[in-house]
Amino acid sequence: MDFVVNEITKRLHDYLATDVQGIRRIVLQAFVKMKSLTADTLHRILMERGFSITLKQVTAMLGVIHSKLGILHAHKNSYDAKYEYSLKEKYEGIVQTALLSI
Repeated sequence: MDFVVNEITKRLHDYLATDVQGIRRIVLQAFVKMKSLTADTLHRILMERGFSITLKQVTAMLGVIHSKLGILHAHKNSYDAKYEYSLKEKYEGIVQTALLSI
């Protein structure tokens, strides 16, 4: 288990270290605060914060966080519903620590 936690921590630090505009930090902070978000909601949050980003870019970012970092859970309530992403509880502390340290 320690190996998994260490690997995710390393990947998360690497992911945040290349965050030039601060978008990744805002995305992760939103997940810590709100627990569950859709791509549309996250896109609206980023636009309100003054970032020029498309919905397609937001969905791509969510895909990377979900697949490469493994800290998000993706869920669809029905076939025609949009994906709802949530931060896995076991990684919430790791994300908060990473956000504070970088």
